Amino acid sequence: MVPNTPEINRSGQERWSFPRSHHLKRKRLIEPLFNRNDRSVRSVAVGSVRMVYRFVQPSEVENYTSFQIGVAVGRSAGSAVVRNRVKRVILESIRLNQNVLRERANNQDKVLTAMVIFRGKAADLAETPFDVAKCLENLNRELNK
Repeated sequence: MVPNTPEINRSGQERWSFPRSHHLKRKRLIEPLFNRNDRSVRSVAVGSVRMVYRFVQPSEVENYTSFQIGVAVGRSAGSAVVRNRVKRVILESIRLNQNVLRERANNQDKVLTAMVIFRGKAADLAETPFDVAKCLENLNRELNK
């Protein structure tokens, strides 16, 4: 199980890591997120970012974690270089704001699986970290209902 506290580096500062166990990689967990007929799938959108999510049983996830997140960037964002840059920006924003998810997801007996979908253009990249942070806050607000 992944510790719920940040790592402390040599200088004494907190460092939140985003381990591989939190990356959503399994096809059998990703495909249901895009099923429009599934009522367990919900979404939150802010600016150029949409997050679709659902809860699954811990037995469906191989490495038990409280949440798993994936990132998808369409070809409309630009070349492969630009799309990879967008993915890195989104993952870094998730890493920095994961404490919002970590607190809420740890109180659940299910695993949160989510996919962040970038639906903007490369020009929207400057606003993307703020959109992701706001999207995570809105997701937390939805889960608290």
